[in-house]
Amino acid sequence: MTVKIEKSEIDIREKLISLDYNTVPLEKMPSGSVVQVQYTVLTGSGSANEAETNSSNYQPTLHRVTITPKFKNSIIRIDMSPNTKQNSGTAYQTLAIYKKIGAGNFVWAGTHAHGTTFSTSPHGAGTIRHNGTATTWTIHPILYFDEPNTLETIEYKLYQRNSTNGSYLVRVGENGADEFVSATEIKK
Repeated sequence: MTVKIEKSEIDIREKLISLDYNTVPLEKMPSGSVVQVQYTVLTGSGSANEAETNSSNYQPTLHRVTITPKFKNSIIRIDMSPNTKQNSGTAYQTLAIYKKIGAGNFVWAGTHAHGTTFSTSPHGAGTIRHNGTATTWTIHPILYFDEPNTLETIEYKLYQRNSTNGSYLVRVGENGADEFVSATEIKK
């Protein structure tokens, strides 16, 4: 008995043309690849972007961004460029990043890449101090890495405080200047 097997012909040229070389499935992206970028741009006139305080406790600003990770073990990179103001050469201002996962509350952002914990005192994500001037305005770039270990939506928000315990005002945001906050998910 003879068995005859027939195999349909494959048009190699047609198969190569039909492949989409511009799209790589997220699961096949190499470690270190950018999975997504979310950003918020603060624009407005007058004092629309400003958040002032003289409190020595951390107070929220308007600088925030939301991201929903595609992978649970991703690293989230936060970039910000807030304008800051101090109304005294003896005051100093401390900035900190807080996060809220899902429906939770805002908490100190906690750990960053490699599991190291940031201290909540005294300097947070950065301290700004200008001595010898009555009022100072500056831009304060911030770079922060987080390993949230979740697939829930995360909101990152910038907080500030007057670290002098005086009546001096400190401010984040400046008279409608364009400022941004971005969150970049990086595949681990």
